[in-house]
Formats: sequence, structure tokens, C-alpha cells
Amino acid sequence: MKSSRSSRRSPHLMSMLVAVLAAVSMWYVVSVRERVEAQLEVTLDYYGIPANLVITDGLINKVMIRLRGPETLLRSVTQGKMIQAVDLSHLKKGVTVVPLTAEHLGPGFRAFELIDVQPPRIVVKADNLIERSVPVRVAVGSSLSNGALTVENVSVTPANVILRGPEAVVEDIASVPVPIQADPKAAGTTVQQVVTLDTPGLVTPIPPTVKVQYSITSGRAGVTRICKVEVLAENRRQFTVTPAEVSVHVEVPEALVKNVQYLKQLEATVSPPDMAEGESRKVEIRFRLPEGMTLLNPGTEEVTVSRKKK
Repeated sequence: MKSSRSSRRSPHLMSMLVAVLAAVSMWYVVSVRERVEAQLEVTLDYYGIPANLVITDGLINKVMIRLRGPETLLRSVTQGKMIQAVDLSHLKKGVTVVPLTAEHLGPGFRAFELIDVQPPRIVVKADNLIERSVPVRVAVGSSLSNGALTVENVSVTPANVILRGPEAVVEDIASVPVPIQADPKAAGTTVQQVVTLDTPGLVTPIPPTVKVQYSITSGRAGVTRICKVEVLAENRRQFTVTPAEVSVHVEVPEALVKNVQYLKQLEATVSPPDMAEGESRKVEIRFRLPEGMTLLNPGTEEVTVSRKKK
């Protein structure tokens, strides 16, 4: 009877021995076998920021970590992208030092020996998050000389916006400027524009856009100019143009009808093609207009360009 019971227990004993040997082998492969070092780039993911605070400086996206551990485990880690969560729920207004040591980086690195973290800490600056209503100030300007355009009936909707951001920044903002460049060619019309507000970093305007409306009450008038046709080429002295001057009819703001310096900015040019000596060709004129000028009717659209004989 005793031998029968012993024979029954033998298979179970063998199974236990095999399981123990397998476990020891796995432990050896994972924990005892050759240990190596590796340097990894770890992406930081922040959470827990208090709702009443806004971080103004100090956050970084990544850190470099040197680890020592079993080759098998390190190989599996280095093949994937590592993301480490960092808890910022303990932040206060002002400066907070957040260590990036092994005990602060969480359980993901417990299987390894953490040799170095660069940087070993981050210094986070935070401020109170506030909201404040401020007026919107529209300034309509023009690239033309002063007085060339008359702008009236300027309005903005809404007239006030809410600024949300760090207390130290928002408290210093008296108004939100909205610079507008009036189109000189829109004389006699009412212009409407939707403008995206430009605010300092970390400050969010609510709403983010406003509607600006204004009227350009100054008029426009037609002017005829005689322009010399210039040759655009390094060897321009080798070419002649016929006719040498052309008559051009343009429209300009009324205030600039007699402004010689402004009108002189109208240019007529030609770019000669590859030509043999003594050859002549018809070439299209190109006109360069100053801001606010409109080309109505060029008296001549083409001229004859001839290359001189040496």
C-alpha cells in the first residue's frame, strides 16, 4: 500500500520540480543575467494642474534617462515610446520645484536602476488664473501719407471682451488694440472686417474675434501721367525702346492728385527677351503702381524693343 501511494505522488513532485526550475530560469534571465545600461528619451505628460492656476514658465516636454537593468527588459523598453505622467496637483502660486527622481517618476521604472535623469528637476512658475473685461480700441491707419484718406463712423462689435490668463499679465492690459489698414481703393464705401484679436501669450480673448466697421469718406480722381519706359536688364544700354514714353490713365485718392512724389512712383518697364544684334521685338509693358493707385487705361500696352548693333 505504501509503495502505491508513493508512486502516485511522484508525478506531482516532478511537476513541482519542473515548475520551480522554470521559475528560477526565468528569474535568472530577467534579473541575474547580464545587466546593461541604456539612455532613453522620455516624454512628460502633466496632469492635475489646479483649476485656479495657470503655468507661466518651467514646463519641459522631454527628459533624458539613463537606466541599468536586464538586457531583455531594456530591449523591450527601448523599442517603444516612453511617456511619463507628472502630477502637478501640489502647485502653488509662485515657484514650485518638481523633482524627477526615481520615487517621483512612478512605478514604471521600478524594475530598473535609475542612474541619472537630466534635468533632475523642473522649476515651475504659476500665477492665479483670472478673467477681466477690457475695451477694444480700433486704430484705422493707411500706408499712404497722412490725410490722404478720411475714415469716419468707426465701430467695433463687441465693444468689450473678456481676457482670461495670468493675473500679472491681465491686470496690466488696459485695452485690446485692433489695428486696421484701410484700403485706399475702397473710397466712398463702408467696410466690414472680422478681425482676430492679438493678445499676449497665455492670455485668451473671449470672444476671439470682433467685427469692425468703418467708412472711407474721401473720394478718388483720375489722372493722366506720361511715363518713360525703362529697360530691366544688366546690359540695358544696348537696347532702345519705341516709343520711349507712354501715356497712362490712373485713379488715385483725391488728396494725392497733385502730389508729385506720390505720382512719380508710377513706373513702366520692359524686360527684353534674348535678341540678336539689330533685332527688334514687340514687348509687353509692365506697370508698377504705388499703394492706392489703380490702372484705368494704359494708352500703349506694347512697345518695340531693339538691340543696337556694335
